[in-house]
Amino acid sequence: MLMVKIRKMNRGFVLVTTALCIIGLLGALGLAVDLGRVFITKSELQVYVDSAALAATMELDGTSDGIARARAQAAANTNTWNLATTQVSGAQISFGKTPTGPWDANPIDPQGYLYANVTAQAPLPLYFWPAVATSSPQTSAFAGGPVPIALIAFSNTMNVSGASAAGQQLTTNFGEGLFPFSPFAQNNTAPTYGLTPGGMYTLRWAANPKLNQNVCPGDNSQAMIDLANAGGGSERGYYQLTSANAIRADIEFDQQDFTVTVGQSINMTGGAKQTELDALKVRIAQDTDSTSATYEDYIALGQGNGRRIVGVPLNNGYPTYTVVQIAAFFLPPASSYNSGGNSPWCAEYLGAWVEGAKNKGAADIGAYLVRLVK
Repeated sequence: MLMVKIRKMNRGFVLVTTALCIIGLLGALGLAVDLGRVFITKSELQVYVDSAALAATMELDGTSDGIARARAQAAANTNTWNLATTQVSGAQISFGKTPTGPWDANPIDPQGYLYANVTAQAPLPLYFWPAVATSSPQTSAFAGGPVPIALIAFSNTMNVSGASAAGQQLTTNFGEGLFPFSPFAQNNTAPTYGLTPGGMYTLRWAANPKLNQNVCPGDNSQAMIDLANAGGGSERGYYQLTSANAIRADIEFDQQDFTVTVGQSINMTGGAKQTELDALKVRIAQDTDSTSATYEDYIALGQGNGRRIVGVPLNNGYPTYTVVQIAAFFLPPASSYNSGGNSPWCAEYLGAWVEGAKNKGAADIGAYLVRLVK
């Protein structure tokens, strides 16, 4: 009889223990599921803020219109959260001059703002832990990192957040992406070297340049003409390989045969004029706005894809042809260029060049790549 009673007591103990373990396992399962959803949401928000910051930064050009375009790009971001079912709402964007801020949502003077910072939050419902929690609901925040169990256990909703910043970062070395023509610096004074935004400068010189006749307006001085003639026949502005295939690849597809580094020399090669001209017209036709006469018109119309905005090295001329800076130029319509040997090919100087952008950069001059900085 005693053994029977002991067995019955053991069976009751096992039943209670099993029930308690099941409750604990359900709680652990709830924690695992909700924690997994938290980290998935965090990852989705990070994709959103990263892509929004990059897109916004591409629009910054030192103007109020650029700031407005940056805001619009961030707002138009289509990345979602909640397993790609819910739009992100209420994202905030601000701008800075350095990678670490300070961040200003509404810069009074937009000049020099090269960085965009985007933050976003998503209210994530917690489904399992509230069912086993005994405390009253409250809202907590999660910005990444470990999540205390106690915090999860007493929460119904968690505001998961994401933050990212991107910027236009200066670079002085290019193995691809630059246009294969190199205008002259007008003087030795950095950072603009005497070039004026909106001025028309020479991509390719005429065979026999004459003052006030066949010279681009920005180079229409005897000093610049003498500098062009000093290099002889090879000094026409082109500096990459001269085979037809290389010329087309360099002009139409941003290939480079030689690396270009600020502070080092380039070798002027002349090139084949007709092939250069054919490729130049193809490059202009690649733009979704191939007809706007000026950069101002191009930006105002807002239909271009940036193919007419090119980055070129500025050089100091004969005899060293040292690259002093890289700058953005705008290619006029194809009708501006002809095959006559005594006709110059001109382009409009803009300022800073941002690779892949549809507008000039936010700095005065130089070449920039858009990168995430946090």
